[in-house]
Amino acid sequence: MIPASTGWTALLVGLALGVTGCPGEVPPGDDDSGPAAECDPAIGAVEPLLACSASAPCTRLPSMDDRESVEVETEVPSCATSAEDRPGFDDGPAAVRTDADGIDRHTCVFVPDGASSASPLPLLLFMHGAYGSADDVYDATSLRSKAEGFDLSGDPARPGFVLLSVQGRNLHWPTADPRDGAHHDVFHRDLAAPSANPDVHNLDLLIDALVEQGAVDPERVYVAGWSNGGFFAQLYAIARHEQPTPGGNLVAAAAVFSAADPFHEARAGQEPSCRLDPYPTSTVPIMVVSQACDLVACDEAQAEDLEASGVPVAPGFVVETWMEDLASLVGDHDASWRIVDGFGQPAEACTGPALCGPAIATLGHVRWPDGIADGSGIDHEADMLAFLRQQASSR
Repeated sequence: MIPASTGWTALLVGLALGVTGCPGEVPPGDDDSGPAAECDPAIGAVEPLLACSASAPCTRLPSMDDRESVEVETEVPSCATSAEDRPGFDDGPAAVRTDADGIDRHTCVFVPDGASSASPLPLLLFMHGAYGSADDVYDATSLRSKAEGFDLSGDPARPGFVLLSVQGRNLHWPTADPRDGAHHDVFHRDLAAPSANPDVHNLDLLIDALVEQGAVDPERVYVAGWSNGGFFAQLYAIARHEQPTPGGNLVAAAAVFSAADPFHEARAGQEPSCRLDPYPTSTVPIMVVSQACDLVACDEAQAEDLEASGVPVAPGFVVETWMEDLASLVGDHDASWRIVDGFGQPAEACTGPALCGPAIATLGHVRWPDGIADGSGIDHEADMLAFLRQQASSR
C-alpha cells in the first residue's frame, strides 16, 4: 500500500493512474475491489470483462483522495490535439461503429492523401494506457506528426502511414486495486478463438475494413501501445501473427512502451490463476521500450525495491522477466528490448534499486519516449517505427 504521508509519491502515482494509466496497484477501499473474474489457465478470464454502464456502474480511483462513478461504456475522443506543447491536428470526429453488445466503439483515424489501392500504405494501430484516451496519440506522442511522411513501408515512393488510435471501453477491472475505467481487455485470452475477446474483435474489424477499402498494405499491419495498451498490443500481435483475422489479415509486428507480460496479470491470491498455461507460441517480432526506472519494473530487483517502498508490482509487470519468457515460452523470434534512462539516453542496464523510488518510477512511466516529454530531444519513437519497417507478413 502507498501511505498517505508519502506526499509527492502519492501525488505522482495518482497522476499516473489518472492520466496515463500506470499499472501500479493502490490501496483498495473496503468494498471497492473489482469483481473477481472466474479464471481458467487455458483462456485466462472465462468471460470478457464487463463494461461500465448505468445498470452496472464502475468505481475508479482517479486521484488518491476521490472516487467517481463511471456509468458509460466508453468515452468519445475528440481526435484532436489539446496539449499546448504538441503540433495541432484535428482528425475529428471519431469514427464509430456499434459492436455486438450495443456499445459504440470510437476510433481516431488519419489516412494520408496519397493512400490508395494503387499505392497502399502501412497501417499502425495505437492503444492508449489505462484511464487514457485515443486522444493521447495527439497529446502525448509524435505518431500523428510522423504519419504524414515517415517511411514505414521501406519504399520512399510511399511515405506516411495510416494511423488508427483506438478508444478503450470503460471496464470493470478484476484486480484487488480499484482500476475501473478505460482499458483494453487483457484478461480474456482465448487465443484459440481470439475474436471471443470484444477488444480483439474490434481491431479485427478495423483492420479488415481498411484493407478491403484498398488504402492499407496488408503485409504491413502493425500495432503499438503504452502501458495497458502495450500489454494489449502484444497480446493482439501474438494472437494475429500466425492466425489471421476473419478477413484473412495478419499483424506483422508490434512496438510498445512500458509494458510487459500480457498473459500473467491476475487478481492476487485468486485460484485458479488467470495466468495462461501453457503460453501461446508465436514468431511475431516485438520491440519493447522501457524506462530504466519504471512502475512496470525494469527487473526483479527493482520490483522488489518498489514493493518495499509501498508500491506493489502486479504479477507479470517485470520487463526483464517478460523478455526472457517471450523467448523461452512464446517462441524464438525477433525480440528487441531498449532501456532508456531518465535523460532519454539508451541505458545498458536497469537502474539499481537504491536509485529507483516510486516518484522516479512514475515519472519514467508517464513520459512517452519521443524526446519531448523528457526534454531530451532523443526520439526513440522513430526507432520503434524503424523496427516495424523491417518486418512484413505474407498474407
